[in-house]
Amino acid sequence: MQTLSANRPLRNRPRPASRCKGSEVEQAAPSPAGIIANGFLRHRFLPKYHASNSTPQQSMVEDIYLKSSAHLMDYYDIQTLDVSPFAYPYNILLSQWDISRKLRLRSRYRELQLLETEEESVELSLKEIINTGSTLYYVPLAPLYKALQDTKNICAKLLLGVCVYLYRKAGVCHYRDSESYVCYLYDIMDTWIEDDRESMDDEDYEEQRATLDEMFDIGDKMTSVLADENHLLRLRSIMDGYSPDSRYEALCVKLANQTLAVWDEHPQANLYQHIVPIDEDDEDDDDGNGKIQVTDYISFIGETSGNVYDTMMNMTNDDFNERSGVQDFEATVTFNGPCGKYKDGLDYEERVIAIIDELCNLITEMP
Repeated sequence: MQTLSANRPLRNRPRPASRCKGSEVEQAAPSPAGIIANGFLRHRFLPKYHASNSTPQQSMVEDIYLKSSAHLMDYYDIQTLDVSPFAYPYNILLSQWDISRKLRLRSRYRELQLLETEEESVELSLKEIINTGSTLYYVPLAPLYKALQDTKNICAKLLLGVCVYLYRKAGVCHYRDSESYVCYLYDIMDTWIEDDRESMDDEDYEEQRATLDEMFDIGDKMTSVLADENHLLRLRSIMDGYSPDSRYEALCVKLANQTLAVWDEHPQANLYQHIVPIDEDDEDDDDGNGKIQVTDYISFIGETSGNVYDTMMNMTNDDFNERSGVQDFEATVTFNGPCGKYKDGLDYEERVIAIIDELCNLITEMP
């Protein structure tokens, strides 16, 4: 797993203000001003509203919004401020502010939307997005392939089963798939090395040529392995007769169990069910400035170390800095009527991302 410095649209959480060092001068005796200060701190300050000429008509918004927000509060099981004492449009704005702050999640970005419809009405919805930050979820296959050469390596078999799930069920790209972004990076590296052959010293050329050839060879061999679902189906039987002796082995077992649990609970799910399709305007233009797609930052890769990998990451960083945005995992609920109780529409994606994150760590730390 790699974190980039690419200029992606990060949604940072507020940070607490720094505290100043206290004075060493002796504290003054209490005074009546202290009572005033305490009352000041207990007072609740509500957000201010500045009138706008573009404010929609009250008859078009107020009644629909208040009914929809009641459905939202029931859906998320929250209580919000009573805005009935306030006049329109401040009551609507105050309600939106209060709902937004009460629905904050550490790993999610939630956006409350009040949009006009084609029927000249409005509808209230909430869009929820997984905040993946500037992280590349690249799972290295070369270390796993080498560990699998020891047929007694149970941890390698467990991690292989997880990889097969990600490839066959979740839809993670293999770097030898011709349409994958990482395959494109390897192809560029291959071309560069040969084009720059005359300007490179023999040692650098041979090292990078050998690395690329090895990654291509391992990737080709792992293609059929990843496609074999039996490695996934055998996970349960492997764990049934296995007793981990170390923390690392226990973590491998835990990850395999988590993977099977996700598969059991979401048997038909994949990573592409809650992504917004890339519009034609967002696709790569002649300069390659389209959005960063999910398949660009979640993929298998050969290895995550060495000169070839470092060069590829520099290429990726430069590329992503020129992109117009990121294709995120998102789910939207519209509150036109009762929606029942909250169901996490992004539960699958969040759990799979966590599995990929831990898988990268375990393969990297493999004994």
